[in-house]
Amino acid sequence: MASVIDLLKNKLSDEELELVPRAYDMVGDIIVLELDEKLRHKEKEIASAFLKFHKNARVICKKIGFTSGEERVRPIKIIAGEKRTETIHKENNCRYKVDLSKVFFTPRLANERLRIANQVKDGEVIVDLFAGVGPFSILIAKRKNVKIFAIDKNKYAYKFLIENIKLNKVEDKITAFWGDCRDVVKKENLVNVADRVIMNLPKQACDFLDIAFLCAKKNATIHFYYFLPEEEIFDGAIKIIKERAKEFGKKIKILNSLKCGDLAPRVYRVVIDFSVNY
Repeated sequence: MASVIDLLKNKLSDEELELVPRAYDMVGDIIVLELDEKLRHKEKEIASAFLKFHKNARVICKKIGFTSGEERVRPIKIIAGEKRTETIHKENNCRYKVDLSKVFFTPRLANERLRIANQVKDGEVIVDLFAGVGPFSILIAKRKNVKIFAIDKNKYAYKFLIENIKLNKVEDKITAFWGDCRDVVKKENLVNVADRVIMNLPKQACDFLDIAFLCAKKNATIHFYYFLPEEEIFDGAIKIIKERAKEFGKKIKILNSLKCGDLAPRVYRVVIDFSVNY
């Protein structure tokens, strides 16, 4: 079967073919490409080849900026196919409705989400501080008898979170909140309730460790995500956690340190699993 590159051989030069992305995201029926600026004048041909190769794809988008802010939205532009950015993504027997122009979602964390879900035990109380459209919370709720408090400040992510909770029939296990987790945890008295805290906000998670500590019961597990350059793995994140723990009078134990993706060449998404003691 012809590959995308094969389909483009008569339309792009050899130099241009080398720049065509071999790695890309497919969210539902939407493909998201990261195209080199040198390919701008050939993006229509490239998008058409991806549509032809991927029979289930209906939309081709390209990234036109960087993910930014606590709401984690990355600007994209439709370059072929249907004129929409909303889709339903299927992953690990769950379904997630998303709008890629309004919320953060990456399929690249599918295995990481499953890793966390496999650690959870029945009866746990979990606080998902940056829940997005719900991929961590919903997967856990589908597999275990738990109580989850899922929080996000992006109003669109919250809207889809509510929809996805219903779509996956886990209304009895997840309570969703819209707002800054600092405010929600205090307002809803989610203090000292969590057996597990999920902190999937890699660029800014260090600024919310105090809230994670506030939520956590004795011996709770916290999953801390962070971006680090290769030379600082994993010491940079562990140093931050230890410094903040000391500041708030907590004792911690590092349980696990893993790479779970990348941000740029030699800059990685890492997760540090650690327990909190008093």
